[in-house]
Amino acid sequence: MAAHKPVEWVQAVITRFDEQLPIKVGHQNTHTKISTEHNKECLINISKYKFSLVISGLTTILKNVNNMRIFGEASEKNLYLSQLIILDTLEKCLAGQSKDSLRLDETMLVKQLLPEICHFIHTYREGHQHAAELRASASAVLFSLSCNNFNAVFSRISTRLQELTVCLEDNVDVHDIELMQYINVDCSKLKRLLQETVLKFKTLKKPAQLAVINSLEKAFWNWVENYPDEFTMLYQRPQADMAEAAEKLFDLVDSFAESAKRKAAVWPLQIILLILCPEITHTISKDTVEDSKANKKLFLDSLRKALAGQGGSKQLMESAAIACVKLCKASTYINWEDHSTIFLLVQSIVMDLKALLFNPAKPFWRGAGSQNADVELMMDCFVSCFRINPHNNQHFKVCLASSSPSTFHFVLVNSLHRIITNSHLDWWPKIDAVYCYSGELRFMFSDTLNRVVQSTHAPLRMTPSLTFKGKMTTSLKFKEKTTELDTRSYKCLLLALVKLIHADPKLMLHNPVKQAPDMQSSTAELIIGLVQLVPLANTTQLSQEAMEALLVLHQPESIEQWNPDAPIETFWDISSQVQFLICRKLIGQQMVNGTEVLKWLREILICRNKFLLKNKECATMGGGIPICRQAQTKLEVCLYMFLWSSDTEAVLVAMSCFRHLCEEADIRSAADEVSVQTILPNYATFSELASISNMMGTGRSTLQKRVMSLLRRIEHPTLGNIEAWEDTYAKWDQATKQILNFPKNKADDGQQEWINMTGFLCALGGVCLQQRSTPGPATYSPPMGSMSERKHSMISMGPCEISNPMASASCSSSASSETPVSRFIDRLLALLVCGHDRVGLHVRTNVKDLLGLELSPALYPMLFNKLRNSIGKFFDTQGPVPINDTNTQFVEQTIAIMKNLLDNHTEGSSEHLGQASIETMMLNLVRYVRILGNMVHAIQIKTKLCQLVEVMMERRDDLSFCQEMKFRNKMVEYLTDWVMGTSNQAADDDIKCLTRDLDQASMEAVVSLLAGLPLQPEEGDGVELMEAKSQLFLKYFTLFMNLLNDCSEVEDEGQAVGGCKRGMSRRLASLRHCTVLAMSNLLNANVDSGLMHSIGLGYHKDLQTRATFMEVLTKILQQGTEFDTLAETVLADRFERLVELVTMMGDQGELPIAMALANVVPGSQWDELARVLVTLFDSRHLLYQLLWNMFSKEVELADSMQTLFRGNSLASKIMTFCFKVYGAAYLQKLLEPLLKGVISTPEHISFEVDSTRLEQGENLEDNQRNLLQITERFFHAIIGSSSEFPPQLRSVCHCLYQLLLLHSLLFLMLLNSLLSSSHTYLHSCSYFSDL
Repeated sequence: MAAHKPVEWVQAVITRFDEQLPIKVGHQNTHTKISTEHNKECLINISKYKFSLVISGLTTILKNVNNMRIFGEASEKNLYLSQLIILDTLEKCLAGQSKDSLRLDETMLVKQLLPEICHFIHTYREGHQHAAELRASASAVLFSLSCNNFNAVFSRISTRLQELTVCLEDNVDVHDIELMQYINVDCSKLKRLLQETVLKFKTLKKPAQLAVINSLEKAFWNWVENYPDEFTMLYQRPQADMAEAAEKLFDLVDSFAESAKRKAAVWPLQIILLILCPEITHTISKDTVEDSKANKKLFLDSLRKALAGQGGSKQLMESAAIACVKLCKASTYINWEDHSTIFLLVQSIVMDLKALLFNPAKPFWRGAGSQNADVELMMDCFVSCFRINPHNNQHFKVCLASSSPSTFHFVLVNSLHRIITNSHLDWWPKIDAVYCYSGELRFMFSDTLNRVVQSTHAPLRMTPSLTFKGKMTTSLKFKEKTTELDTRSYKCLLLALVKLIHADPKLMLHNPVKQAPDMQSSTAELIIGLVQLVPLANTTQLSQEAMEALLVLHQPESIEQWNPDAPIETFWDISSQVQFLICRKLIGQQMVNGTEVLKWLREILICRNKFLLKNKECATMGGGIPICRQAQTKLEVCLYMFLWSSDTEAVLVAMSCFRHLCEEADIRSAADEVSVQTILPNYATFSELASISNMMGTGRSTLQKRVMSLLRRIEHPTLGNIEAWEDTYAKWDQATKQILNFPKNKADDGQQEWINMTGFLCALGGVCLQQRSTPGPATYSPPMGSMSERKHSMISMGPCEISNPMASASCSSSASSETPVSRFIDRLLALLVCGHDRVGLHVRTNVKDLLGLELSPALYPMLFNKLRNSIGKFFDTQGPVPINDTNTQFVEQTIAIMKNLLDNHTEGSSEHLGQASIETMMLNLVRYVRILGNMVHAIQIKTKLCQLVEVMMERRDDLSFCQEMKFRNKMVEYLTDWVMGTSNQAADDDIKCLTRDLDQASMEAVVSLLAGLPLQPEEGDGVELMEAKSQLFLKYFTLFMNLLNDCSEVEDEGQAVGGCKRGMSRRLASLRHCTVLAMSNLLNANVDSGLMHSIGLGYHKDLQTRATFMEVLTKILQQGTEFDTLAETVLADRFERLVELVTMMGDQGELPIAMALANVVPGSQWDELARVLVTLFDSRHLLYQLLWNMFSKEVELADSMQTLFRGNSLASKIMTFCFKVYGAAYLQKLLEPLLKGVISTPEHISFEVDSTRLEQGENLEDNQRNLLQITERFFHAIIGSSSEFPPQLRSVCHCLYQLLLLHSLLFLMLLNSLLSSSHTYLHSCSYFSDL
């Protein structure tokens, strides 16, 4: 059994590989792609030990996939991807094939795999959409297969050749012969192919002969390119058997070439056969040769004549060009030190060859179907000429000229790319020989880029090769107006240029003679040009290559080449521009492949940090320019906005990018020796986001919750998070409209993103409240888009919501003066009652959950105020409260939100819960719910509201109450009305369960409310306070006793009918426990008024009642009730202790409680506080101490002498109150006789001293004298009344004198304010009422 386990295990891996192919699972996401790659790696490793099993399994899978019937474009793409995956896996397994398995597996490979691969190569022709990729992949499999199994492939070729020698048909199948061009060929294998061909060539039909000629040529190049050392050795040590087979085949082919057409077909092979005969090549270079070699010399002469245009046939000239290019190419694989004759032959034809191929006036062109072959021929010639003589650059200049056809540019660029990427022979020159042309290449790039970018208004498909017109004419040159075909050519040229930059960035960066500013400018133009291509529409390959090129340019060694004279400064300037532009595109969502671009951006950030680390001592040099700050802001915005993406991978990538943002901040802070928070204020939160970016297996919902919890912890407002919030809000607004217009727009795909955006705005909204108080620097780059796009009004709801007072209140409140966060909250409150038929429930549920669970604690006060105002509008109108489904729905949603908020102990919630009072809102909620009736839904809402009250009391310490005792008393009054409200009347069992649930919830809420609550009867009942409290206690205590009796009766009834249901029994037990607790709390806090009513229950005749009272009494004794409150003077004693507490004074004369009140009481209540403090302290003869403490603090906080006591401060209100209260009687006594004298002055006496206002007969000097006399009379009266000045005001004046302010404030605060007061003036001059 153990021997079979490895086989079963391998089979399981193969099965898993099969099941996860795209054709089986459909569209692949990142997770399935990773899984598929993992399966591939497993099979490749297993094949080293279980080769036969793996290859057999993969062959079977390939057969099954090829035989599958598919329908639709998506299925066809998945089939193509699956075939590529299988073929790639096969190729890698075969490449790692063990030598030990050759014989054992050869039969299997021949019988199963080889026919399948051959069929694959033969079937997928040019008509198939993915023919090139599939054939290339299948060819790679055949190549690997032939490495260790050449005999099997050779046998198939040989057998087919044998069959064709006896075939009489003209149209023959030559597919198996064409296998020669795909197989792995070394010197010995090539020799076998030549020898086999020599034996059978003569008897083959013409189609088969042409197929052999073409395939042998490609087999030769397979050998040269894969085994160049063998070819080089051939010229050092010629092989007779190779030369013999090649010469024989040359003669056979020469005999075959009877016509010009046949000569044109065989000349490329003939030159190769001559190359395989080094000695013959040397012999025919002489003037005289023997007869057997004469045809070779004649062939070379014909070749030269045809190349020079003397062959009489265009077809022969073109064939000669092909043959000569192959001669030049082959010569580059021979070391110049060998002094081979072949070099002389090359020199004799190379000038004519270049003149033919690189003639701008008459471009080389063989016909409409040979465009790609022509370009490939020119590239081979260009590369070969460079390798032969890199300094002979005439053709280089021709190709580089802007007036040359675009084909020449394409050939130049691709040739340079080939020189860079394929230079494995030691004697081949390197690309640095053409660095001097970097300026011209940069110009070509800029020019081509501009043409392509200008044409993007009409997107075109990219093709893998250049597409040219029917004839090569001057229309291919750069022109002012490009045709569609030209644009396609330019795109292909641009792609080639970008690949060239990717291959060797130094080629474009080389600037040997330019000054530093020019160098930086040219580098910036190159790099920013590449950035333009990253989001270019409908050019995926071009964008991908541009990204790869930019990544190579951002390697540390490349960055140093941007401007060697000032690398750090240039880095900050250019790289920041790259970062800014890419992030702006990502923010605008102008890229379909946004996640892939973000991954690439992460790699850019890694490269940036590597460069900064390499130069950490001077990392911040030149980093203070505005673009650096703008780029960091844009990066923050971009990463923030990817956090709400519906693509989980995008979220994780964005989170990981925060790590590199933090690393950059670490490097910069170390260089400048400043705190890292100075550079990145939210560093700690960013680090946490980065630390959880490896949560690959986390569900989408869980990941979003984690992200939002971290967003709520962001403390510092920055330009980045504010702009991210505002941009997200703008997108959220559009998404909301699309979702609400669901019948017109298919919004299913965007709903998850809408939920994520809503949560993001809720979680990050708190930090944006501070944006107005923390303006950014002058370099702030505002969010993109017009102002009209960034300010959105309330969305249009359905008809049911337009009439809703809730929605209209939100709409009216979203005025332009409000902050965006305030408008967002208004929008959410309106969506709480969204009545959309299709998505209404979905929207309402998500908004409720997100407001209750994900809202930033800093937004709690705003939310509480808006909820309070919205619900308060129900009671603003005269008449009955508007009860309708919309209002009821809003109330129910509010209850759920508040319960979630209070239940959810979010970090920082305690700090913000108390910033807005919820008393009014809670009372209005209860008032509304009370009048809903006793329907099932109403009972459920009441139950939820009771649960909210209980949670509210649990968070009592975190909440703020204006009048807590009064509020709690009112809540007890309302909630106790629901106890036993419908329990006894309900007939249906389900209704009974709901009503008992309401009883239970009500009592639990009442228990929490009554804890430590002294009863406060309503004012104005006309009865004594203690009597009213006693009656209120009796009311509640009686209710609770009735509830206990009701519970007992229900239990007895249940037992009488054979036992009640277990669920009801549990409810009653819990309800009884809550009732006992409520009674205990009630009596505990109100012993003075309640003990007399409850003590008699201890002697009640009913045993159950006595037991209940004893239980209640036991609980209040355990709670430690103080019975000293039973004294008759309890209220007076309590107020006396309160006065003592407020007027408490420290050893140094300080007043801790009074000063604390001054700090916490809001300004709107300072007038009342001033009255209370002055009254209390004066009654204790401590007014001077109060004045000294208050005035001293006022002086301490004042900015200047001129502002003292002139503001709306508590000290000024205390002073004003003192002057008004204590100075009224003094002023009346002092001024009343003086004012009477002034009023009773005869009419002829005037006090007017304005010469322009004198009446006829008045004298200015007399009036001045009169005024002086009356003033002197007032002055002496005031001075003479010092003994009657009130002592309280003396204390005020003494304090002011000590503070050097008496001279002006005495008049301003006492005389002026009181004389200008109509109340005081009339009081002082009451007798005017008789006039």
